Formats: sequence, C-alpha cells, structure tokens
Amino acid sequence: MANKVTGKLREESRRLFLTGEITTNSEIAARLKLKPHTVGVWRKQEDWDGLRLRIDRRAAEMLVEKIASDRMTLNVKHYRYWELVVARLADELKGKKTLGVRDLERVAGILDRAQKGQRLAKGMSITGETEEAIRAQAEADHRRLVDSFIEAVKRNVVDEETRERIGKAIAESIPEEPGTGVDLDEDEVTH
Repeated sequence: MANKVTGKLREESRRLFLTGEITTNSEIAARLKLKPHTVGVWRKQEDWDGLRLRIDRRAAEMLVEKIASDRMTLNVKHYRYWELVVARLADELKGKKTLGVRDLERVAGILDRAQKGQRLAKGMSITGETEEAIRAQAEADHRRLVDSFIEAVKRNVVDEETRERIGKAIAESIPEEPGTGVDLDEDEVTH
C-alpha cells in the first residue's frame, strides 16, 4: 500500500515538474507534503531535467513543423491568387484593341507585383535568391562566428580543464542536425 502511495506521489511530482506547473523541489515537496530531498532524489534518478529538455525541444519542433506547414499552405494560396490576377489581366487585355501609355504602365506594375508575389510564394527572394541559398549563407556566417569564438578561447584560456568545459558547453548548446553546417568537435576548443 505504501509503495502505491509513494508511486502516485512520485508520478504527481514528475507531472508537476514536467508540465512546468512547479519547477523547484521545495515547491513540489510543499504541495505534496514531502521532503525536498525526496523530490530531489526522484528528479535525479529519473533525469527530470533531461526529460523536460526533450519535451521542450519536441514541442518546439512541432511548432516549427506547424509553422512550416501553415506557411506552405499560405504560399500555395498566395501563388494561386497571383495566377488568378494574371489570368484576369490577360482576359481584360484580350478585349482591348489598343493600350495607352498609362494602361501599359498599370499592366507592367501588375505583372511586376505578380512576379514578386509568385517568387515569394515559391520561397525565393524578390531578387530570385532561393531560401536554401539564404540559409546556406546564414549557416556559413554562424560557423565563422563559432570558429572565431573557438580561436579566442584557444588564445585566451590557458587552463586546459576550463577549455574542455567550454568546449563541452558549446557542443551541447549547438543542436546536431544533418545539413546545418555546424559540426562542432570538442577537440577544436581544447587543443
């Protein structure tokens, strides 16, 4: 019976922490009438901090996926809208025998906006640069920044243990995703 009660208290403690409702051992202990040490032991045994990090990371990933999906849907609608505008313009122009300079300027303005709108809807910049090229440039800039930081650490931190701790902290803070262009090796900082 005591194990069941303890199990339920442990589950409730974990739930309070992982949902972010309460984040300190002492607050959880006070709410559930436990000792903070007990909550701390459970937290360490089950690696609640690691679990929370994974939950937060997954929530962020899901949000990014939803934003990307919504963006794609919006881009498809945007592209179709501009197709409709251009088709309507073409229909209007078929019925006209001659166009004056002002009419030609208006048509050119509409076509220019339609072209820009369609480029944006396809994930391209207005200048024609793709989103992939923009990301590649950002990744290269990011890598240069990391490399500069590593060089500064090598030059200014004499203690090897401190360099190792800094290297681990950097490696842990940069997500390891294929294709990000950032593959930080701990040895780069320590040596």
